[in-house]
Amino acid sequence: MPQTTVATGTFPSRKAADQAVQRLVSSGFARNSIELHRHDEDEGYDLEIHTRAENVKRAQRLIRASVPMSAMSMRSMGQMASGAVQTARSHPLILLGAGFLAGFVIYNLIPRASQEQARGNSPSRSGQRSKRARHR
Repeated sequence: MPQTTVATGTFPSRKAADQAVQRLVSSGFARNSIELHRHDEDEGYDLEIHTRAENVKRAQRLIRASVPMSAMSMRSMGQMASGAVQTARSHPLILLGAGFLAGFVIYNLIPRASQEQARGNSPSRSGQRSKRARHR
């Protein structure tokens, strides 16, 4: 029998832990190698999976895939935000282009009738003016 190693994860709810179990099972890990342990002090759960050493990294990735944003530490969220700021600073033309593209998309999503009303040219008024001009 090959040597096994334990990969672990902590979850705030039973639902989150069950989702991780489903990911592991659907990726080929045996259900009988996965254990859930309820925390005594709160509603959280610990997950343990016994697997071969070469599968530990894959199991850890699958376990961590479901960690919600609320469970992430403030430090890791700060690191992600600073990474986004660094990317924006190092590629300002791409950021500017993305802004123009977003503006263009939003402009084209606005219905034409509301654009004419905003300018003061409602479709019914312009139609009345053209009828009056033809009758004169």
